[in-house]
Amino acid sequence: MNASIELRNIGKSFTPQGFSLKKRPPTPALIDITLSIPKGRCVGLLGPNGAGKTTLLKIMSTLIIPDKGNVFIEGFSPDCDDDRIKERVGLLLNDERSFYWRLTGRNNLLFFASMYGFTKSRAQKRINDLFRAFKVDYADRRFDSYSTGMKRKFALMRALLHDPPVLLLDEPTKSLDLNSGRELRNLVKGLADRDKTTVLASHDMAEAEELCDFFVFLSEGAIRASGTLDELRERTGKSSAGLTELYMEITGHA
Repeated sequence: MNASIELRNIGKSFTPQGFSLKKRPPTPALIDITLSIPKGRCVGLLGPNGAGKTTLLKIMSTLIIPDKGNVFIEGFSPDCDDDRIKERVGLLLNDERSFYWRLTGRNNLLFFASMYGFTKSRAQKRINDLFRAFKVDYADRRFDSYSTGMKRKFALMRALLHDPPVLLLDEPTKSLDLNSGRELRNLVKGLADRDKTTVLASHDMAEAEELCDFFVFLSEGAIRASGTLDELRERTGKSSAGLTELYMEITGHA
């Protein structure tokens, strides 16, 4: 099976910001990340805040350039194929701030569709299809009137707007109420039926176990383990353990 995402020896560090007379050394965010993700797989990128999950998603989407290593998305490299990668990747970030709050939800999506080169008729059809799939009946209200759950739905619809084969989702159900979170999880589950390659970054182990079929444990910027649930259980000798117990056993962290 061909790899949809290939990461080879990715490293990234950040220099601490702020005023200081003493120069502070860079802080490693990712350390020698090597990972191959086959097409159609739903991967849970798991770890606590600060483990490097969001940084890795941003590198895969070309928003951040790694200090070292190579990235290939659907066979294309950010070094020379940025536009090709952006055509193939849908990104949902936890700190989503790119919507225009004075515009309606519909007009926001029409604007983003124009950036992908959609004709008006194609954009309207695609957006109406998404509204039906996501059960949206509030598309013509101002974006700043939406609840957190509504905004997250629109962020996911924007990621899906150009029907990319790769989806990168950063804690898609964070801050949602019970019903909104369940509804959004059901939408993410449906992506697997469409043969999308999905990478879902989360520290919610129960959610990841429900949605994903392959798991990557990140801790302090490094991959500590990866595999299916059965493979991780076999590695630890705990045949009935859940992801939380497996993560603690392998990384030594809660």
